[in-house]
Amino acid sequence: MITMTTEAATLITHLINDSDLPDSAGLRLGTDPVVGSLAMSLSRKPRSSDVVIHHGGALLFLAPTVADSLNGRTLRAQLEDRPAFYLT
Repeated sequence: MITMTTEAATLITHLINDSDLPDSAGLRLGTDPVVGSLAMSLSRKPRSSDVVIHHGGALLFLAPTVADSLNGRTLRAQLEDRPAFYLT
């Protein structure tokens, strides 16, 4: 299962708070159907087939195929300067 750091949870929470989305929203990881790469977007709620990860009040929604391919990985975030997510 993918995990997320406290910094990643903080960044997700900040993104949700800065949007017009409800507190139940989260960051969704899926695949871009055109190029087949990993895609991130904010989502109001998970899809019925999504795997949902909770950490520090933040929600991460994963498409099933993405959840399988990211098993054992960690979603991290840089909070200083230009906030960004990255996987390790």
